[in-house]
Amino acid sequence: MNLFIVEDSLLIQKRLVRFIEEIPGFHVVGVCGDIYEAYQQVKASDTDAMLLDLQLGDQNGLQLLKEVKENLPAIKVVVLTNHSTDDNRTQAMRAGADGFLDKSKDFAQIPDYLLRWQ
Repeated sequence: MNLFIVEDSLLIQKRLVRFIEEIPGFHVVGVCGDIYEAYQQVKASDTDAMLLDLQLGDQNGLQLLKEVKENLPAIKVVVLTNHSTDDNRTQAMRAGADGFLDKSKDFAQIPDYLLRWQ
């Protein structure tokens, strides 16, 4: 499964890449911290799933989530955020998120979400 990571923290980007690449059958096809650049790269790649942070500097990941679900609906999107409020979860799920995880609590659950779609 080809996975794209949208995360603005370089440290977390590296951690996610190492973590994902250890899961058999998974390959990271791209990493980006900007929603506009990420959308262009996802359109041009063979992406099956995306890990998406909600807070990307001054950008909101919900905007990218809506764009992906509207134009590339086959891509599964798991929101991975430190801002896991009920409001953010509700907004993400309404926008089409296939999963919602708290970075600080649910990091180890990422493979479980991804393996559902393999």
